[in-house]
Amino acid sequence: MIALPRYTLRQPAPGRLFALGRPQQGRGFTLLEVMVVVVIIGIMLGVSALSMRGDSHAELLEREATRMIALLNLASQEAVMRSEQLAVRFSDDGYEFMLLQNGGWLPVEGDPTLRARRFPDDISLRLELQDNPPPALLSGEESDFPQVFLLSSGEMTPFVITLFSPATERRFVIKGSLLGHLELEK
Repeated sequence: MIALPRYTLRQPAPGRLFALGRPQQGRGFTLLEVMVVVVIIGIMLGVSALSMRGDSHAELLEREATRMIALLNLASQEAVMRSEQLAVRFSDDGYEFMLLQNGGWLPVEGDPTLRARRFPDDISLRLELQDNPPPALLSGEESDFPQVFLLSSGEMTPFVITLFSPATERRFVIKGSLLGHLELEK
């Protein structure tokens, strides 16, 4: 009689390419089982990535502060290039650029870059003017008079703006100097 080896070649089980090994032992995983595990791992990674995303309100505040600095720089450069006097009027919910025309301050019109801007609902602004603020601003009431002036000489009214939101502890501070330098503190 001929002795057969322990391992035999047999008909593969459904879902398997080869059927090497001991009969009825350690069949392994089917393709469907592996795919289910991969999907579960993908869902878990997606949920963990979304939870680690960060403080979206702080990101929104930073984006608004960066935008404001870019627009203030642009407006200051426009004032120098055009030899015009520009200014900015701030309110609790936004700001607008103004132009000195015929002895009065009028909102800039026809320039989509320097249009009036409104903050999202949960962002607030606090403005502190340094040195000598204009007398019309000392009353503390909101008026149509601009607070920060961007002169054709490149100078601007020194100021400190704080952007904040009740939804986050982060605050962003923008400082403007007399020489027109802007700085963002995070």
